[in-house]
Amino acid sequence: MDEWEALNKGTGRESFDSPSRFDLGSVRHVAQLTKRVRAQPPPPPRFTHRSLVRPYARTGGRTRPAKELALEALVATTERGRWYHGVSSPEQRFICDLCVKVHSIAEIAAFAGLPLGVVKVIVDDLANSGAVQVQQPGFVLSDASSHDFMTRILEGLRSL
Repeated sequence: MDEWEALNKGTGRESFDSPSRFDLGSVRHVAQLTKRVRAQPPPPPRFTHRSLVRPYARTGGRTRPAKELALEALVATTERGRWYHGVSSPEQRFICDLCVKVHSIAEIAAFAGLPLGVVKVIVDDLANSGAVQVQQPGFVLSDASSHDFMTRILEGLRSL
C-alpha cells in the first residue's frame, strides 16, 4: 500500500482520485498527435519592379513633398486609389495596393525598397490626387483637451 492509498483508504474515493488514473504517457501521445503546426503569415509584399532610373528621377527631381509628412503618418488607399485614378507609375500603383491596409510612411519605404524622401514625395502626390488619405500624428488643434494638455506640459517645463 503506497502513501496515496493510505491517505484515502475508507473515503470512498480511492479509485476516483487514484494517481494511476492519470496516465501521463497517453496524454503526451495525444498531445503529440494534436500538436498544431502554426501557419506562417504570408511574407510582406515587396516592390519587385526595378529600373535603371534613379529613384529621384521618378519624382521629377523633387526631394521634398509639398507638405511635410512624418515618418509615422498613416496612409490608407481611398476608393479612387483602388481604381488607380490619378496613379501614373508602378511605384504609385504598389503604394495604392499596399495601403489597402493602413501603413506608415516608414513601412511603405521599407516594403518598396525606396528612400524615405522619395516615398514622401510619391505619397504626397497620391494624396494630392485623392488616391490615398494621409493621417498625420499629433493633436487636433481645435480640441480643447489637447490645448489643456499642452498648457500643463508648458507649465511643468517652466517649473523646472
